Amino acid sequence: MNFKLILISFLFTLASQAQEKKQTETAKIEINSSTKTIYVLGGIASVITKEDLAFAKKYNIQFHDFGCIAPTNFKEYETKNAMVFEYLNKTFGKLWQKEIKPSVLGFEKWLNRK
Repeated sequence: MNFKLILISFLFTLASQAQEKKQTETAKIEINSSTKTIYVLGGIASVITKEDLAFAKKYNIQFHDFGCIAPTNFKEYETKNAMVFEYLNKTFGKLWQKEIKPSVLGFEKWLNRK
Protein backbone atom coordinates (compact mmCIF):
# COMPACT_ATOMS: atom_id res chain seq x y z
CA MET A 1 0.00 0.00 0.00
CA ASN A 2 2.79 2.44 0.92
CA PHE A 3 4.55 1.61 -2.33
CA LYS A 4 1.46 2.59 -4.32
CA LEU A 5 1.18 5.92 -2.48
CA ILE A 6 4.85 6.67 -3.08
CA LEU A 7 4.52 5.76 -6.76
CA ILE A 8 1.43 7.95 -7.19
CA SER A 9 3.16 10.87 -5.43
CA PHE A 10 6.19 10.44 -7.67
CA LEU A 11 4.05 10.45 -10.82
CA PHE A 12 2.20 13.61 -9.74
CA THR A 13 5.54 15.31 -9.07
CA LEU A 14 6.80 14.40 -12.54
CA ALA A 15 3.59 15.59 -14.16
CA SER A 16 3.67 18.96 -12.41
CA GLN A 17 7.33 19.53 -13.32
CA ALA A 18 6.63 18.67 -16.94
CA GLN A 19 3.69 21.06 -17.02
CA GLU A 20 5.78 23.89 -15.51
CA LYS A 21 8.44 23.37 -18.21
CA LYS A 22 5.73 23.36 -20.89
CA GLN A 23 4.31 26.67 -19.57
CA THR A 24 7.75 28.30 -19.73
CA GLU A 25 8.25 27.03 -23.28
CA THR A 26 4.80 28.34 -24.26
CA ALA A 27 5.66 31.74 -22.80
CA LYS A 28 8.91 31.83 -24.80
CA ILE A 29 7.04 30.97 -27.99
CA GLU A 30 4.54 33.76 -27.30
CA ILE A 31 7.29 36.32 -26.75
CA ASN A 32 8.83 35.39 -30.10
CA SER A 33 5.54 35.87 -31.94
CA SER A 34 4.88 39.08 -33.84
CA THR A 35 2.10 40.17 -31.46
CA LYS A 36 2.84 40.25 -27.74
CA THR A 37 -0.02 39.89 -25.25
CA ILE A 38 -0.36 41.53 -21.84
CA TYR A 39 -2.89 39.88 -19.56
CA VAL A 40 -5.14 41.95 -17.30
CA LEU A 41 -7.71 41.04 -14.68
CA GLY A 42 -11.08 42.54 -15.41
CA GLY A 43 -14.54 42.26 -14.01
CA ILE A 44 -18.02 42.27 -15.43
CA ALA A 45 -17.13 45.36 -17.47
CA SER A 46 -13.91 45.51 -19.46
CA VAL A 47 -11.00 47.27 -17.78
CA ILE A 48 -9.28 48.05 -21.08
CA THR A 49 -9.54 51.80 -21.70
CA LYS A 50 -8.91 54.07 -24.68
CA GLU A 51 -5.51 54.85 -23.16
CA ASP A 52 -4.73 51.13 -23.05
CA LEU A 53 -5.67 50.78 -26.71
CA ALA A 54 -3.40 53.71 -27.60
CA PHE A 55 -0.60 52.07 -25.58
CA ALA A 56 -1.19 48.78 -27.39
CA LYS A 57 -1.01 50.44 -30.78
CA LYS A 58 2.08 52.49 -29.91
CA TYR A 59 4.04 49.49 -28.59
CA ASN A 60 2.59 46.84 -30.93
CA ILE A 61 1.09 44.67 -28.20
CA GLN A 62 -2.42 43.52 -27.36
CA PHE A 63 -4.31 43.22 -24.10
CA HIS A 64 -6.26 40.17 -23.01
CA ASP A 65 -8.90 40.86 -20.37
CA PHE A 66 -9.93 37.76 -18.42
CA GLY A 67 -13.24 39.38 -17.52
CA CYS A 68 -15.00 38.16 -14.42
CA ILE A 69 -13.50 34.67 -14.67
CA ALA A 70 -9.99 34.94 -13.27
CA PRO A 71 -7.41 32.32 -14.28
CA THR A 72 -6.39 29.78 -11.69
CA ASN A 73 -2.74 29.92 -12.72
CA PHE A 74 -1.81 33.54 -11.96
CA LYS A 75 1.90 32.72 -11.85
CA GLU A 76 1.87 31.55 -15.48
CA TYR A 77 0.32 34.80 -16.68
CA GLU A 78 2.58 36.90 -14.45
CA THR A 79 5.54 35.10 -16.07
CA LYS A 80 4.17 35.75 -19.56
CA ASN A 81 3.61 39.42 -18.73
CA ALA A 82 7.12 39.69 -17.23
CA MET A 83 8.57 38.43 -20.52
CA VAL A 84 6.60 41.08 -22.40
CA PHE A 85 7.80 43.74 -19.93
CA GLU A 86 11.41 42.67 -20.59
CA TYR A 87 10.76 42.85 -24.33
CA LEU A 88 9.32 46.36 -23.97
CA ASN A 89 12.35 47.45 -21.92
CA LYS A 90 14.76 46.08 -24.53
CA THR A 91 12.87 47.56 -27.45
CA PHE A 92 11.63 50.90 -26.10
CA GLY A 93 13.65 51.63 -22.96
CA LYS A 94 11.82 52.51 -19.74
CA LEU A 95 9.46 55.14 -21.14
CA TRP A 96 6.61 52.66 -21.57
CA GLN A 97 6.62 51.98 -17.79
CA LYS A 98 5.16 55.43 -17.15
CA GLU A 99 2.39 54.83 -19.69
CA ILE A 100 1.14 51.39 -18.65
CA LYS A 101 -1.40 51.19 -15.85
CA PRO A 102 0.06 49.70 -12.68
CA SER A 103 -2.87 47.31 -12.23
CA VAL A 104 -1.67 45.09 -15.10
CA LEU A 105 -1.19 41.53 -13.84
CA GLY A 106 2.27 41.20 -12.29
CA PHE A 107 3.55 44.66 -13.26
CA GLU A 108 4.18 45.94 -9.72
CA LYS A 109 5.82 42.64 -8.78
CA TRP A 110 8.04 42.80 -11.87
CA LEU A 111 8.92 46.44 -11.22
CA ASN A 112 9.95 45.68 -7.62
CA ARG A 113 11.75 42.42 -8.42
CA LYS A 114 15.24 43.70 -7.51
